[in-house]
Amino acid sequence: MADAKEELALRTEMHWAVRSNDVGLLRTILKKDKQLVNAADYDKRTPLHIAASLDCVPVAKVLLAEGAELNAKDRWGKSPRGEAESAGYMEMVKLLKDYGAESHAGAPRGHVESLIQVAPPLPSNRDWEIAPSEIELDTSELIGKGSFGEIRKALWRGTPVAVKTIRPSLSNDRMVIKDFQHEVQLLVKVRHPNIVQFLGAVTRQRPLMLVTEFLAGGDLHQLLRSNPNLAPDRIVKYALDIARGMSYLHNRSKPIIHRDLKPRNIIVDEEHELKVGDFGLSKLIDVKLMHDVYKMTGETGSYRYMAPEVFEHQPYDKSVDVFSFGMILYEMFEGVAPFEDKDAYDAATLVARDDKRPEMRAQTYPPQMKALIEDCWSPYTPKRPPFVEIVKKLEVMYEDCLLRLPKDRRHLRDILHLRRNPADS
Repeated sequence: MADAKEELALRTEMHWAVRSNDVGLLRTILKKDKQLVNAADYDKRTPLHIAASLDCVPVAKVLLAEGAELNAKDRWGKSPRGEAESAGYMEMVKLLKDYGAESHAGAPRGHVESLIQVAPPLPSNRDWEIAPSEIELDTSELIGKGSFGEIRKALWRGTPVAVKTIRPSLSNDRMVIKDFQHEVQLLVKVRHPNIVQFLGAVTRQRPLMLVTEFLAGGDLHQLLRSNPNLAPDRIVKYALDIARGMSYLHNRSKPIIHRDLKPRNIIVDEEHELKVGDFGLSKLIDVKLMHDVYKMTGETGSYRYMAPEVFEHQPYDKSVDVFSFGMILYEMFEGVAPFEDKDAYDAATLVARDDKRPEMRAQTYPPQMKALIEDCWSPYTPKRPPFVEIVKKLEVMYEDCLLRLPKDRRHLRDILHLRRNPADS
């Protein structure tokens, strides 16, 4: 019997075969494990959902012949036939109908589903649409590379910005375009000092581009690698930045779950303020790179910071971000990533299946910080505190940290809008 990694790899290959409409590869995979015919991803989308949404009739016929579940509902309550009907793929609709699929375009979302970002966008023009000619890519500087494309520092209307471009090979993928538009519609609504600011996007021409403010400080991962022994007050200050940004996301009228909170997705500006970024964009590469297994299977988020319920494909809520935040707090104080001696998948296995947590060895934790971290990464999700509560606890800790500092550093209270004791003036 295949172990967990082999099973995950097969599921990955399965979704790749369906999206590629590769009947031969699909049959080969199903010969190895017929149960994969209904292997759902993180959003409960089965191979038949994917085939229906992309109008891949040949692979859909194979899936149906192998017993694919006709009326499976994804996280948004949509069935494969509902996907095909929404897209107007009448041949696919007829095929599913002939097999007995119910007509079901969607269903009201439950508690968990209501937290998933925003409704899909309407195909209308917005004032954030940017003409590609306004972005000076010819003189741009490559600052990052990922599976979905590149991140470049470029000039837009004379202003330095960060431009994320989607790979040309992905730009004609209907699911990529749909997810990209969805992400843009989410970012348009987000405004907070501790969230990377969205400026505009190119959605009507290729390459697709997402434009955000440019922050020169790199990311938290780089900062921790170059400064593994941060002072406690600095760590608590950074933690407050992250928690305030996440509290904003979680307490909107339509809450946003980041689902991939990790040091690489926390950006540092010139003043060493932290901002949460890159929430949701990694979904664009769900099934495109065979080596990037966790993203291809829809397990949004990085294994090393992943909540147990996410790893185990169980229902989740906003507390998955709190869990990841706890892991980040640990890394900032310890100077090393959680279970750094393990590969990421094995680290997630220890956390989810053995209920292990990394050992807190550092001597620099402020009072109550260890208890906060333990609450954040609790396996019992109701015990994880909301970010509003986390902010309040961190403010108290920061006050305590500042009381131990020389007076010439206490001006930081003003920067963070913390209470100031008149005796300190």
